[in-house]
This record gives sequence, structure tokens and C-alpha cells, in this order.
Amino acid sequence: MSRGRLGALALLVTAPLLIGAGLLVWHGDRSVSDDGPSPPPPRSDTTGTVTGTATTAAGDPVRGAAVLVEALDDPAPAIGEIGVLTGDTGRYEWRLPPGRYEIVVDTGDRMSEPQAATVTAGAVTTLDVVLP
Repeated sequence: MSRGRLGALALLVTAPLLIGAGLLVWHGDRSVSDDGPSPPPPRSDTTGTVTGTATTAAGDPVRGAAVLVEALDDPAPAIGEIGVLTGDTGRYEWRLPPGRYEIVVDTGDRMSEPQAATVTAGAVTTLDVVLP
């Protein structure tokens, strides 16, 4: 490759870099467009926890039952999971965005009455459920 071609190739490679650096120095580090969404606020503890135990009327733990929520707020917050399951002791725990919810426990055969719970960021809400 001739020296003339190498010089032209070097100019083609470095020119955009030099122009970009010059614009950065001239205008500073600011966005090109301000018509997009604003950046999210700094991350903090943005969820709360609902926890409790599902039992039968006799006090026996309800194992492997689905704990389901329905948001009562409008607009409804985005919930990452469809539901959670109770463990061997009937205990469940679910991290949810702040808001008001209606919670039910469903075994497939039986379903609890809906119960209201208010979730606050950074706090734990306890909601024990007794199935009929």
C-alpha cells in the first residue's frame, strides 16, 4: 500500500475521533436529545415484603399452595412473579412493589377469602391466612 493511501486511511480513521473529542470539549458531556424519558431515580429499597403462614382451620400447615395477589391500585404496579408457593410449614414470603393488594391462597381444592394488605417500601407486612 502506498504512503498516500496509508495517510488517507489514517485520516479516515482518526477524523471522527478528533471531531467527537472536539465536540465533547466544546459542548461538555450532555445528551444529544432531551425528548426521551428521564433517567430513573437512584436505586433505593423499592419493594416491601408480605409474609405469613397458611393453615387449615384445625391449625395444620397448608403446604405447596399458591399465594396470589391482585393489585388494587390504579395504575397497578408491575409484579415480577405470577405467585409464590407455601413451604412445608405453610409459610410464604413475597417481595412486592409498594401498594394495596388483595391476597388469596389457593390449594386447587380450596381457596381462602381475599384479604387486603398494604405493602410499604422497606417494610414487612404479615398476613396469616386460614383456609376453610
